[in-house]
Amino acid sequence: MNSESQKYVDIGIVVLKRFNVPLIFDVWIRRASTSYSKLFMKGDIIDWERLEAYKSKGVESLCVTLEDYAKYSLYVEKMGEHLAKNPDKFSVEDTAALLKEMVNFSMREIMVNSRVDERVVANSTNVVNSCVQSMQKDTKSMMRIVGLMGQHPYIFKHSITTSILSVILAQNTGIENLNNLNLLGLGAFLHDVGVSQLSFDPEDKETLSAEERKEIMRHPEMGKRLLDTIKGMRSEVLAIVMQHHEQPNGRGYPNGLKDAEIYPMAKIVAICDTFSALITKRSFRQGMSPLEALSVMKSDTGKFDKQLLEKFCKVFGG
Repeated sequence: MNSESQKYVDIGIVVLKRFNVPLIFDVWIRRASTSYSKLFMKGDIIDWERLEAYKSKGVESLCVTLEDYAKYSLYVEKMGEHLAKNPDKFSVEDTAALLKEMVNFSMREIMVNSRVDERVVANSTNVVNSCVQSMQKDTKSMMRIVGLMGQHPYIFKHSITTSILSVILAQNTGIENLNNLNLLGLGAFLHDVGVSQLSFDPEDKETLSAEERKEIMRHPEMGKRLLDTIKGMRSEVLAIVMQHHEQPNGRGYPNGLKDAEIYPMAKIVAICDTFSALITKRSFRQGMSPLEALSVMKSDTGKFDKQLLEKFCKVFGG
């Protein structure tokens, strides 16, 4: 990534359209990979006809500077609260586009700024609750958000994909209680929060040294420790974060728990976490096809709950 592009963050048009008020930040357009121009200034009300004219010329991305992203995120949070309370007022397309922005905000705070606080968890909760509400109407609708994540970093896409897959799998195993689905989805969305505390970026590593492997095996504990400080954090979410790498055969980490000792929702997230990781393109390898990923998972005897994996294969092996 060039140094110029690192000064800007892409933003969602759907968020701005919902706030027809004077801007509290400058809005830029990206004309090329290294070329940016200011389109609207702080205090302007967006001229949508002008924007459409630029779009007709092939300009697709609106951006803000890194310094202004914090101001833009206030818009995202307000819209996220509105979406969670009034989902019927948003189209499927607008819901997916807004959720992408909400995911981006939470993951930037957690993974880029190493900030895990009540504000970030509240936004993450709105992400998950809105996804669950949408999937109650149309199970396939929220997979659109995965496609919209585009060039976002792996961990951003992986977190929301694991959350969505976990809720779908849970629904197919008979879990219908909305509160349970929300807790499961939140635990899945935050399952890798401890990765933000590592001394290295796993995405830069095709192979790990012995010391790096020891460190990464501590990320569930690191994540639980971070979330323990959040007022009102539910024990179900903490259990998922702590146990999503445990295995029924006792070979998982951090505590080598065996079958009945593992929290059932953590078993669901373990399957979806692995599947998402295998099918997603990484910096050091291409993603597998879903069928290839399922074949790899089925061959790893004892790593996953057998009945849950069979159900997952039926749902996603299509």
